[in-house]
Amino acid sequence: MPQHNHPIGNKEQNQVTIKDLARKLDLSITTISRALNGYSDVGAKTRDRVQKAAQEMGYTPNRNAQRLVTQRSHSIGWIKGDGSQHFVDPHFVEVFAGVLREVKHYDYDVVFASGAEEDLVSLFDRYVRDQSVDGFILELPRPNDKRITYLLESGMPFVVHGREERSDQYAWVDIDNFGMFETLTKVMLDAGHKKIAFINGDENYSFAVERRLGAERGLEAMGATRDALKVYNAVHPMVHAGYQLTTKALEDPKVTAILYSSAVMAVEGQAAIASSGREIGKDLEIATMDDELRHVDLTSLEGQISFVRSPLNESGHALVRQLMKQIQKKGPPEGELIPARFSLRPNLPRVQIPPHFEVEDA
Repeated sequence: MPQHNHPIGNKEQNQVTIKDLARKLDLSITTISRALNGYSDVGAKTRDRVQKAAQEMGYTPNRNAQRLVTQRSHSIGWIKGDGSQHFVDPHFVEVFAGVLREVKHYDYDVVFASGAEEDLVSLFDRYVRDQSVDGFILELPRPNDKRITYLLESGMPFVVHGREERSDQYAWVDIDNFGMFETLTKVMLDAGHKKIAFINGDENYSFAVERRLGAERGLEAMGATRDALKVYNAVHPMVHAGYQLTTKALEDPKVTAILYSSAVMAVEGQAAIASSGREIGKDLEIATMDDELRHVDLTSLEGQISFVRSPLNESGHALVRQLMKQIQKKGPPEGELIPARFSLRPNLPRVQIPPHFEVEDA
């Protein structure tokens, strides 16, 4: 029988290599390698030139060879507690989507793992000892978080979505939780409301503590007493709490304003408000944090309630940028504050909004 030669196995013969790029650009192999891996000792123009040529020529890096040269895994780790409903939390999904989109720009992968809360530090330790990732993304820090303590001691690059009391020692991405809810509280008091219900997140986590402290600071700044604010806490991840907590808050007839820590809870609270016989904009004022979650439709509430908006998806992008800066040794860890925009109902006073927040028409 005749023998047929098939081109199976010839792929490597046609694969573009670093040597090919070096010949094309008349640069050394070392320069090409360091430019492709983002080293700061290669000038920006040279890096751009190399990366553009690599894209045009169809160069695909050999991960195993890269790891030997750079001592990097080209992966970042995300280790998450596997508690009930944590993986269907829309806030987590939004941040994770931003992370996945951003890592593509660095030719990196995300290694995802989960475990019981009490086992998370040992999971981090395993990945550090294996050198299977180049850095970590952490979310939902708790006060004096044990994960942060471990990673600070390990010397491993990491970035935190949020902050706790040691935020001057590590990279973080956050919003001004304190300032947002201080401002919303002051706006409501300035509008004449004497009793405000605050439907907050889980105060086991730092973001919810900061929001409560901000609201209390708003009371103090306006000369109001602590009993002007009643706080109701959801259990993380703030899903399915809006109806129950709104119902509970409206049992107090003195409550004429409600602040929500999440638009998810504000949407769920609408049924409770309707059942109570209250009417938004007449005998009840509503304001909420809006993380601009793609699957939460707020169209029916536009113009009826007030918002403070900051896109969670952008936080995902920023987390990767801050982590990669450390991995690529382009600077020390630093924090990044994602901007927020206030969109208040037309009848509400705007004089209490600090200049570092944007203001848009409702």
